[in-house]
Amino acid sequence: MTGVDLFAKQWVEIDLQPTSLNDGRGEDETENERQSQASQLVAYVQTRAELFHDENKEVYAQDRGTGEVRRVDGRQFRDWLVASFYKDAGKSARDQSVREALSTLSGLGRFDGQCLPVHIRVAGSSGQYFLDLAIPGDSRVICIEPDRWFICDSPAVMFTRPEAMQPLPMPIKGGSISMLWKIANIPENQRLLVLAWLVECLRPDTPFPLIELMGEQGTAKSTTHTALRRLIDPNACDLRTAPKSAEDVFVGAGASWIVCYENVSHLSAQIQDALCTVATGGGYAKRKLFTDADESIINVKRPVGINGISAAVTAQDLIDRTLSIEMPVVRERVEVTGLWQAYEAERSQLLGALLDIAAKALALLPSMRLPAGDKPRLVEFALLGMAVAKAVGQSGTEFMMQFTASRQESIARTIDASPVAGAVLEWFERYPYGRRASAKALMGEIEQFRPTYCDAWPKSAKGFADALRRAAPALRQLGVECRCLGKIGGSVQWEIVPKEQGTSSSPASPDVLQINGREEDIRTFRTSKQALFRDEVEQAGAQVVATDYEEF
Repeated sequence: MTGVDLFAKQWVEIDLQPTSLNDGRGEDETENERQSQASQLVAYVQTRAELFHDENKEVYAQDRGTGEVRRVDGRQFRDWLVASFYKDAGKSARDQSVREALSTLSGLGRFDGQCLPVHIRVAGSSGQYFLDLAIPGDSRVICIEPDRWFICDSPAVMFTRPEAMQPLPMPIKGGSISMLWKIANIPENQRLLVLAWLVECLRPDTPFPLIELMGEQGTAKSTTHTALRRLIDPNACDLRTAPKSAEDVFVGAGASWIVCYENVSHLSAQIQDALCTVATGGGYAKRKLFTDADESIINVKRPVGINGISAAVTAQDLIDRTLSIEMPVVRERVEVTGLWQAYEAERSQLLGALLDIAAKALALLPSMRLPAGDKPRLVEFALLGMAVAKAVGQSGTEFMMQFTASRQESIARTIDASPVAGAVLEWFERYPYGRRASAKALMGEIEQFRPTYCDAWPKSAKGFADALRRAAPALRQLGVECRCLGKIGGSVQWEIVPKEQGTSSSPASPDVLQINGREEDIRTFRTSKQALFRDEVEQAGAQVVATDYEEF
């Protein structure tokens, strides 16, 4: 045999060698082994976790050992499955087997598992609330009830923990909340509002007010905002940039409890509507990728906070739900590193102090009362704020004074943001008895009072009527009633008349808005002693001072 023939024989033997590496197993046996490993993974999960689904048919697995809840189609669960299987079985699971096992587990949880609600960070209702500590490998939560709070080892609620969520420190009873104001630059005359907002963040069964921190450069807006959030819901990204779309708002809200945006200079009307929906509760749906019929749904109700130099909330509906905090300039600068080290060292006591206040406020809440004519839109928050004030040794009247001042700011901003509202007030000064007419006729009369160089004036009678509807709540606070009467005599009639005197009386000359002891014209914000047309809000503030709400 020549050298060439010998080389060719060896090459053929080597080329055929890979086909014999299956140890006599064919392709069917390899496929059976892969399917067997997928079945092993399914059985492995079933012995170590309880499968169930939520109202949106999303499937979850609760670890039988630690009590932790993970979403089956998420990265957390996949990584847990692969790592745990390797530790117990001593071998790595094939990627295809893992995919097949996850698909099977999703079906089992969807059709055989129970339907249970799943929460992020906070849960509960009717005076009993739970705050998830989010400690890895531990399912313990804080249970808050009237007059007490305690650590619960086996909670009856299911909490899921997104990857960006960070754990809370173990709270310590008997601390003082006053330490919070060393880092949170909140003026003293608005601290009750912020404290009530923090307690409200622990109650998922009520609508949430939006908190807006405003101030010039150097007022520690971001530091204050971060400190407030980290007290309840620390996150890998505590403050985010302004959202670009409504979808961004809902996706962010679905992955955290408190929604926080910083350095916000402008919010579009669509995003403001989305923030309003998030604060009061609502859903967002879109088509799933690569499908025509299926939808992906996000149902959320979350506390919202923003900060910025200028007022970014301008939509009337959202303004009415916003607490505006004007922050003072920091006069004495300190090193940020030392400030945060001191805050972290005190965070356990601060959390315990907040829980103490929340428990006391829940016990006092049933006794809180508001006069029928003075119930604001955020009546649940107002009642809680009065209870919080009493829990920290102040009066409910003091809280309502701060809350009313915030409402005055909201009314002023609503009028300033709506050219139609400002023009209606100008027109009403000339025609104090009002008028009933069609929207087109009223638009023609009021248009002569439109602001100079105004590009946002409605182009049609319908647009004018829509602007009246949006501005009606603020105008009502100033003594002007705008309402649609329906179709009368072939056209839709509108009525702009003085507000009827009811339980909330109006002053004789409601032209000047009293803010912090100064008379300000609400359209120009110039101080004036002339009895113009804006004092309804001042009268409301005076009623708050004169009324003992706790004994009403």
